[in-house]
This record gives sequence, structure tokens and C-alpha cells, in this order.
Amino acid sequence: MKIFSSALIGVLAVSLLPVLAQQPAAQMGKIHGHVTNYTGQPQTAGMIGLSTDAGVTSAYTFPVDAKGDYAGEAAAGRYLLIYRMPDTPPSLFIDSIGNVVIDAGNDLRQDDDMSRQAFIDELPDEQKKELEDLKKQNAAAQGQEALVKTINADLTVASQELKESDAARTAAIKELGKAADPAEIDAKAAAIKSTKCAEVESLMLRDLQAIRESGLSADESTLWENLGRAQVGLKKYDEAEKSYKRILEIQTASGKPNPTAQAFASAGLGEIYARTGKPSDAAKAFDLAVQLDPSHAALFLKNEALAFLQTGDAEAQVAAADKAIKADPRDALAYYIKANGLLKRSGVDLAAKHFDLPTGCAEAYQKYLSLAPGGPYAAEAQSMLRRSEKGAKAAK
Repeated sequence: MKIFSSALIGVLAVSLLPVLAQQPAAQMGKIHGHVTNYTGQPQTAGMIGLSTDAGVTSAYTFPVDAKGDYAGEAAAGRYLLIYRMPDTPPSLFIDSIGNVVIDAGNDLRQDDDMSRQAFIDELPDEQKKELEDLKKQNAAAQGQEALVKTINADLTVASQELKESDAARTAAIKELGKAADPAEIDAKAAAIKSTKCAEVESLMLRDLQAIRESGLSADESTLWENLGRAQVGLKKYDEAEKSYKRILEIQTASGKPNPTAQAFASAGLGEIYARTGKPSDAAKAFDLAVQLDPSHAALFLKNEALAFLQTGDAEAQVAAADKAIKADPRDALAYYIKANGLLKRSGVDLAAKHFDLPTGCAEAYQKYLSLAPGGPYAAEAQSMLRRSEKGAKAAK
């Protein structure tokens, strides 16, 4: 922010003071430096002069560039360094530094820092007040800049935590072993997911509160989306629904809604509806997400199928799995979800030693194994195929 304008500085110009006599200088030396105005910012125009007389004229002058730097050469001697703006009268100056000694053959660095207290003390009261206001504004801006860095760091952590939450079952199997009891694996996966989601919830709530308190203008959609995902993982469905709806409110109010943000919010609502016994509303919400952002269709539909898998709605589970397979035929999980749903829907007695799998079930299990032979559901799929007469025949 340019506070140090030519009109402002002109008020500060004063007459030059007497200077010490120049020492004999048969040789040349160099001088360079940086000019800073009283706000602490580089002074991006003007002229540095080296005066040897009563101060009316300068023996040497060097322009100040756009970065606030100057450089030049002068005869060895003792000078009064003065700074003038382009519109400062020749008989006046803005700032001065006495006893600047240039030695032959050397390059002296001499900065002109007008943010020094001695200079500020000479400012008119109006400029002093303006400077104090600027300092407060800068402090607020620096605080907001620090907050943005914190939020970005938290978003990186949240992204990793949510990724690990989604892979909780794989982590549980790795820790307990594939031969562990399924119930024990499920319990371990739930514990991992809960821990990860709780950490994300805490981070996002803290950052949203900090934004409100700081007055920072920012699109909070990503924070709310991460918060919603964490709250779903913690089964806080009412709170998660509010988080996702908040995203839609933000996007609508922006005047230029982001379809991807809207799509992820709609998919989040779909998952909530699936987990709270509203399959029809869930399907509509996921379908809307696909319409808003077709590039993420496979992800949305897989999440829909997974939500119904976990809620035990076999009919909705199979329908969602078919949509997911159509969107991405290479997604192994969708085939497992379909096979599982077909099995549950058929009413097969899983306590029996041998049984027939319903139509399409064995094929779905086999497709899963071909795409993910070492996947988290591989052992279950192999067991179902071995125990079924149809699976045994297909394996021959």
C-alpha cells in the first residue's frame, strides 16, 4: 500500500543543513543502498544525492529504482546523503544522513530507512496517526496470512486423515491378519475410522471458528466438506447434513456456484440419507451429484453402493452397484458390493455347509477377485465360491 505519496512527503520537506567540508578526493569510491519509507515499504521513486556544500545542490545524484535500490560512484570524501522525491523542490529534502564517508576503491552500503524512530518523531500528527492505522491494518493482514497458512496445512492433514479413514478396513486386516475373526476386523476398522474422523472434525471446527473471528474472506466450502465427511464417519448425521447444506448455501450466495463443490455436497447428503433409512432420497442426491459433475460419477456411485452395503439395504445396494459398474467397469469394489447384495437379497442360509449362489453372484465375486486378488474382501469372496456348488463348478 503506497502511503508515502509525493503529496504526503512534500509536507515533510525541510531546508538542507550545513555539512562538513569534503576531504580531498583524488580517487573514486562506490556507494549503494536501499531506501525505505516510514511505513516500512521500499520507496520506489526519487533521488539520492551526496551534498558537499551548504546543501543547495548535490555533487552526485543517483536514481532510486522500482525496488527501492540505488547505486553510484563518487569521489572519496565525507558527504551529507539526502533523499528527494521527484516533485521535491531543489532547495528542500525529505531525509538526510550525515557523515557518510566514501573511501577510494571501496563500495559503501548506506541505506536510508525512514521507518527509524527519529524520522517518525518528526512526522506531523496526521501522518503519525495514519502510520498507526497502517500498522494495525498490516498486523491484521499478517494475522490473516498466518491463518491462511494454518488452514492450508490443516487441509493437507485432513485430506490424509480422511484417506486413511477410508482405508480403515485394509489397515485393520494388515494389523490383525487376514485370518482374524471378521467381527474383530470390523471393530478395529471402526476404531481407526473414528480416531481419524475425530481429528478431522476438530481441525475443521477450529479453522471455521478462526475464520469467523478474524473476518477473513474465504470460500469455506472445502472446510465444510471435510467436516461433513468426518461427521458422517462419526455417525453424527444431523450435524453432517447441516455441513453439506452449508456448502450449497455458500455456493448459491457466491453468484458463481462451483458445480464440483455442489456435486460433492449433494453426494454427501446422499450418503447421509442412505445411512438414515431414506434410500429414495439418497438415490436422487447421488444422481444429482453425477449430473453436476460427471467427471466424478464413478466415485459418487461407488460411494452410494458402499453406503447401502454398510446399511444392509440389499435392494438399493445391488441397484447402486450396477450403476457404479457401468460408470467404471474396472472398479473391483463395485463387483464385491453387487455380489454381497445379491447374496443377502436371496435369503441363502449362510450357516449351511454348501449352498447355491443366486444368479450373477458367483460372476461378481470372480470379477472382484480378478481385479483385486489381494483385496480386503478376497478371503470372503473365495470362501463363498468354495462353499457354493455353482462356484465350485465355475472354478473347474
